[in-house]
Amino acid sequence: MRHILPLLCLLAAPAQAEGVIIVSPVYAQLVAAAVPADFKPGFEHEENGSYLLELTPKTESVDHWTQMITLSGAKGLSATMAPVDFASQIAKGYQAACPTTFSARALPVPQIKGVPEAFAGYLGCGDTGGQSEAMVFVVLKGAEDIYTVQWAEHGPAQTHPMEPDPALWRPRADTLALARVCNKVEGEAAPYPSCTQ
Repeated sequence: MRHILPLLCLLAAPAQAEGVIIVSPVYAQLVAAAVPADFKPGFEHEENGSYLLELTPKTESVDHWTQMITLSGAKGLSATMAPVDFASQIAKGYQAACPTTFSARALPVPQIKGVPEAFAGYLGCGDTGGQSEAMVFVVLKGAEDIYTVQWAEHGPAQTHPMEPDPALWRPRADTLALARVCNKVEGEAAPYPSCTQ
């Protein structure tokens, strides 16, 4: 069942020239991420220690999309899992979907406010059943939880592993690097100004 929980806050404050900041309380902390202004939340769900928020361009949906930005949270994993290990689990899922057209690249790790450790990467799946899927992502180690921010794109199916095009993916990776993780402030409600300054 797809629904929007009242956890997400969209702010008018610019993240970049054409972007906004989304802030969501995810388990122990607040997570802020920059998204283009023409993206909208389409699906938000929390269950059994797993949080998921999916955003797509306003003309698309989470069922039919060319681009998607995803914010996720895994409750309580910070003490037992490093960001690189969490990234490896994501990569294994991609590889299982397209073993002959899978590609992966580690990216320079950005300095992200409020995060002691992070990992950044690119994953490509040349054919997931009639289309390709590629993404850049960052994995963030929070005080108690692990968070990710991902920017994925669908395209025509490929018969070979996909190499990242720097002109396309570098700006998206730079946008993801604007994420931050903040401690909750007692009594503070949306729009969570402590995490947007």
